[in-house]
Amino acid sequence: MTLTRVFCLAVFFVASLVLPDLPASAQESTQQSIQQSANSADGRIIRRVIFDQRDVFDEKQDDWFFAGPLANALHTTTRPYILEDELLLDEGDEVDSIAVLEMERNLRRSGLFSKVVVSVQNVGADSADLVVYTQDRWSLRPAILFGTGGGISNIGGKLEEINLMGTATQALVYGLYRTENDIGWEGFARVIQRRLFRSELNGTISIKANQFRTDQRLSIVKPYRTMSIPWAFGVTLSNAFGRDFQYLTQQPTLLPFHERTVSSWISKASGEVDRLFVSAGLGINSVNRSNVSSRQAFDNTGQFLISFSSLRQKYSRTTFLNGFETEDVMEGAWGNATMGRIFSLGNGGQTMWYISGTAQQSGYVSEKAYLYGSVNGATGFGDRTAKYTHLELNGIGHYRASGNFLIAARLRSQTSWNWNAYRQLVADFESGLRGYNANGLSGDNRVIGNAELRWFPDWRVWIFGISSVAFYDVGTVWNQGLNLGQARFHHSVGLGLRLHNLKAAGDDATFRFDFAYNLDDHKIAGVIFSTSQLFSAFGTHKYLPPDVSGREIDVQ
Repeated sequence: MTLTRVFCLAVFFVASLVLPDLPASAQESTQQSIQQSANSADGRIIRRVIFDQRDVFDEKQDDWFFAGPLANALHTTTRPYILEDELLLDEGDEVDSIAVLEMERNLRRSGLFSKVVVSVQNVGADSADLVVYTQDRWSLRPAILFGTGGGISNIGGKLEEINLMGTATQALVYGLYRTENDIGWEGFARVIQRRLFRSELNGTISIKANQFRTDQRLSIVKPYRTMSIPWAFGVTLSNAFGRDFQYLTQQPTLLPFHERTVSSWISKASGEVDRLFVSAGLGINSVNRSNVSSRQAFDNTGQFLISFSSLRQKYSRTTFLNGFETEDVMEGAWGNATMGRIFSLGNGGQTMWYISGTAQQSGYVSEKAYLYGSVNGATGFGDRTAKYTHLELNGIGHYRASGNFLIAARLRSQTSWNWNAYRQLVADFESGLRGYNANGLSGDNRVIGNAELRWFPDWRVWIFGISSVAFYDVGTVWNQGLNLGQARFHHSVGLGLRLHNLKAAGDDATFRFDFAYNLDDHKIAGVIFSTSQLFSAFGTHKYLPPDVSGREIDVQ
């Protein structure tokens, strides 16, 4: 029996155990209990919509301190129109408990607030007030960037504003010195406007550059913001040029390239809780690679794809899964079938038919055990032969041993056949195999498994929370033509410390310190410092536009 099978069986065994009930401090509320509370006002008419907005530091909260007024003065509270744009109900509407819950989730998902509560307060026999309570997060984030692990280090500085002048505009710039492959200084700038001119459009523009590679990107998307939006579409333009790294030997080989892509999609949805989508995607890829052997799948092709999809979602709110903040755990499913035509644009492009399918399922299999599974398979075909066949499996699970102890596990497998093009996947500390050198293991296929025992003792020091983990990592890479049983698996164990910023959100809200022991070399591999948890304890299901699968390549 392979170690991968042992790992999978261990995850399902842990998930099948039954332990005592979860304390209220850990499981704040469930979808059912929240909805029952809101249902008590269903059928009543909304008299007023009340915004109760609080600044970053509130004198009624435990984190208030002597410099709170000064800190608040340096922060611009979120403009009321940002909340107005997220309203799904207004004065004169009938109370709808599903819309109340969705508004709260959308505001929390924006990342602007440390606390969000949307409630309905009865004021008469047939009327109620809709109260939207929010407390802002600290939005200006200057930081010294430092990361280390796998024999490489990064150091630099970052300035990020996630709520520029209270308008929900995100702006980020950083400068980073990278020792990996002697890359040296790298710069990055990005601006995200969540609602361009208060419209339904989301706009993103970014540029990243170092001495080897430059990436430029512009995206305009009208997303499915709520479960009742009927249409969505998006257009993305990207331009990348420079030299990529190929890790065949200890000294990487440089692969010059210049790639331009345009991708667009449009989608029609029906239904609300259970949604059905019909989508079309059109893309064009133009690339020039000086080294013929570095030609990648679907280079210099156009793509026309049609997909039929379905999505089901429900949510429960909880804490102490990935951090101290309240998170919306999604349960549900996503299914997708895509078919279409890929046509050559010359210069080595290949014409073929294309088909792919995705199935995802998640939920609590018992009161405290959660499982998420995803399978994606795709292939091109023509001249009676398959081309670029790809299979990806993903599994996530967690088990709440108590209010403060959590067992979380992840498994990811990426496998290809008939892949007559350049392909490179790396197993190292960045992809999840802690304790191994950066870019030291590479191949066409990859399997990575991680298990963590997470402890959240609810220790808080001012605006910071502290947690710790014990972990086990296993992984391998191998080339096409070999069986998984012929691949050598690598293992590491270790301990980690997490520092959680309670006034921030997203990946940067968690600082991660891991001490890994390499079981191949039987030595401590040093300290890994990064941001965010290595992986989330739960998965998500969301609408995905039609696209080709399996093009992920690790190059920097």
